[in-house]
Amino acid sequence: MLANGSRRRAVGSVVIGAVLALIASSMAWASPSTYASAAGGATQTLTVSLPGPFNGCSYLDAGATPTSNAILDLVRPSAFLTAVDGSLVGAQGPIASAELTSLTPETVVYTISPKEFWSNGQPFDGRDLVAWWLRARGLASVVSDGYRSIKSMTLSNHALTVTAVFAKPYADWNLLFRDVESRTSLSGCAIANLMRRPSLGPYRVVSATPQTIVLALNPSWPTDVTRFGRVVLRADATLPSNASAPFASYSLTVDRSQVESLSAHPAVLSHIGSASAIEELVFNSQRPLTRALALREALSWSLNRQAMITSLWGLVTFSPSVAASALYAQGELNYPGSSGQVPSESSTTTTVPPTSSTTTNLADCLICAIRVLQRAGYVKTALGWVTPNGQPVAIRLVTGPSALDRATAMLIVRQWAQFGVSTYVVSAKSETLAATTLSYNNADVALFLRPTIGVASYSARSWTGPPFVDSYPSGLRLSSLDKLFNTAMNTFNPVTAGAVWKSFDQTLLTSFWLRPLFTPPSLIEWTPVLQGVLASESIPGFIDEVPTWSKVAVVVPPTS
Repeated sequence: MLANGSRRRAVGSVVIGAVLALIASSMAWASPSTYASAAGGATQTLTVSLPGPFNGCSYLDAGATPTSNAILDLVRPSAFLTAVDGSLVGAQGPIASAELTSLTPETVVYTISPKEFWSNGQPFDGRDLVAWWLRARGLASVVSDGYRSIKSMTLSNHALTVTAVFAKPYADWNLLFRDVESRTSLSGCAIANLMRRPSLGPYRVVSATPQTIVLALNPSWPTDVTRFGRVVLRADATLPSNASAPFASYSLTVDRSQVESLSAHPAVLSHIGSASAIEELVFNSQRPLTRALALREALSWSLNRQAMITSLWGLVTFSPSVAASALYAQGELNYPGSSGQVPSESSTTTTVPPTSSTTTNLADCLICAIRVLQRAGYVKTALGWVTPNGQPVAIRLVTGPSALDRATAMLIVRQWAQFGVSTYVVSAKSETLAATTLSYNNADVALFLRPTIGVASYSARSWTGPPFVDSYPSGLRLSSLDKLFNTAMNTFNPVTAGAVWKSFDQTLLTSFWLRPLFTPPSLIEWTPVLQGVLASESIPGFIDEVPTWSKVAVVVPPTS
C-alpha cells in the first residue's frame, strides 16, 4: 500500500539486450485516475508523532532530515516515493510518468499531468522540473549527484513533456525529482518556509512550528473518499489517552522505557522493526595508528557487538543482528545478513575466529585481535598495548550527539579498555559533523548513525567522489573503490549492479576501514481504529502511507 493516491500503480520493467545491441529500458505507470471527492473523510483528524523538531527545508537544502523529507512527500510533487519496504515506486499525481527510454545515451522522459496548479494558482509544468534541475546541479550535496549527470532537459507539448538526456549513465535515476518545489520558491530551512512556499500534493500546510505541523487535504487530489481531512504532525512520542482517536507514531529509538509505556497502553498496536540506518565505526586513513591494518583489525575484532546489542536493548524487545554490510541497513532489500534475533547467552559470549584467508572477516574474535597485534610486533604491557615503535595505543574517538551514540561509545570504551586500549571521547554536534571531523584528520575513529535509503550509491559516497558534508566523508579515496562505484552506476541491470555493490561492500569490510555495528530497531505504534497501517523501514516510507489510511468503526460488544 502506497501514498499519494489510493489506486497507485507502479508498473516497471527493465529490458537488457545482448552485448553491443541497442539497450532499451522503461519504467512507467498509469496517469492519474479521475479526481474523486474527499468529502467522506473531510471532518476526520489524524495525529502522527514523528522524530523532531521539524524544519522548513526543501528536499535539496543541507538541513533536510528524513522527517522533513517525509512531510514534503505529502505537500510536494514527486516522480517517485518510498514504499514500505524501502524501494522506490511511481508517485501517481502531477508527474504522471517517468520513462527510461534509452541507455545510449541515457534518456528519461517525464510527462506532466495537464491542468495542475500550485496552491498559489500558478500552473505546474515541465518548467518547474527544469528549474529544479538547474538549482540541484549546482549544489555541493550528495543529493544532487544525479542532477549533475544530466546534460540537457528539453520541453515539449506545451511544457507537459520533459526529456532529460544524461552526459554519463546514472543507474539510480529514480532518485531524482522528488518533492519538487515551485520555480518561484526560495531555499532555506526556516519553519515558516513550509507556509510560504506553494504546495501541490495530497495535503497543504495550514500551520507550522518546530513542534507541530497541521495539514489539510487538497480536495483536487486523486484519492478515495476515506482520506483524513486534517493531519496533525507532532514532534513528540506521547501516546494518546483515547485509543479510539486515529493516532500513529514512528520512533527511531526503542528502549526499555518505551516498552514499559507500551505495556501501560494495551489497546495501542505496535511493531518493532529495523530503522533505515547503521551505527558504525569509521577509521581514519591518515593518522599513524589507524593507518596500520593490524590495529584496525584488532580494534574491530576486539568488540563484542552482540554484547552491545544485548546491553542496549536487552532480552525483552526485537534485537538487531550484528551488522553484515557497510551499505545496507538490516531489513533493506539487498541486505546480505539475517533479519535479526532474540539474543541468547551463547550468542552474547561466543566469538568465532576466521578460519581462512578467504573469510569476510565479519565475525567478532577477541583471540584474533590479540594474535594479529602480536604478529605485527605490538606488545601488551601492564598499561595496555604498545606499538612496535613504543607508542601507547590510545584512540581519539569522535561520536555523534544522539543518546544511542553516547550509549554505544560507553560500551566501546569499556570493551577496548578491557582489551588494553585507552580511548578519549569527544562529541560532535551532528552525525555528519562527526564524520567530517574524522575526514579533517582530527580523530582516529568516528562513531555515528548513518542513514540509508536502500540504495547502495547513497551510502557508498563516503568513499568516492567529492567529499560533501552530507555524504558522511571518510577521508579515504581508493582507485579500486572509484572503479567499482562507477561500474555499478553504469549498470542498469539490478542483479549485475548488486554483485558490483557487494564487491564494494566487501572491499571496505575486509580492509577494516569501517566496522558496522548494528541497525537500531524502530518502533511504530497506532490505535486500532486506523486501517491500512503497514510496518516500514523508514520515516518517508511510513508517512507515504498516510493518504491511504482510513478510520474504521470500533465494534462495541453488546451488553447482556
